[in-house]
Amino acid sequence: GNTPPAPLALPPAPADTDGDGIADPEDRCPTVPEDKDGFEDEDGCPDPDNDQDGIADAADACPLEAEVINGVKDDDGCPDKGASKVRLEGSRIVILDKVYFATGKDVILPKSFPLLSQVTAVLRAHPELELVRVEGHTDSQGDDAKNLDLSQRRASTVRDWLVKNGIAAERLEAVGSGETKPVDTNDTAKGRENNRRVEFNIVKTAGQAEGVSP
Repeated sequence: GNTPPAPLALPPAPADTDGDGIADPEDRCPTVPEDKDGFEDEDGCPDPDNDQDGIADAADACPLEAEVINGVKDDDGCPDKGASKVRLEGSRIVILDKVYFATGKDVILPKSFPLLSQVTAVLRAHPELELVRVEGHTDSQGDDAKNLDLSQRRASTVRDWLVKNGIAAERLEAVGSGETKPVDTNDTAKGRENNRRVEFNIVKTAGQAEGVSP
């Protein structure tokens, strides 16, 4: 008699290492399960911060809308209305206000705390900024060496404030340039006011070589 043909073997089911229902060949993150939350649930990757604003979905009141850093409830994860005074531009974190200090001292005035809180929030939302240089600058009045020392102490004070408010110390360096880098004339009160400033310059971004020359 004729032997019946052997039944066709079914191909083995593709593996699903993380057990999230998305087979490894289609799963961009085969070892970490997808978080099924209605956001990009097909790629197999968990998205703990859907809007990528640095605030985890669990704590984010608006998980699909990015926080706007503007001093208005910057921790709730929602783009609350209000004018932002801090923005990321190229190789700098630009502040549209000043960091104010007590005259001749390295003491930050409390009116500048909300501005520095916004800088903190921007640094939190952009972990790819691996090294930011806090630069202190003075006008040309008074002794050069004293100005250099004051600008260094002011830059260090701002750096310490940011670290106390949760930014990793290794992401920040403080440099005082004294009166050597004016952005305006030192011949007028307004010009001197503009030269007395703190800048936040991005030295190193993840995946890039160090950018800002000293």
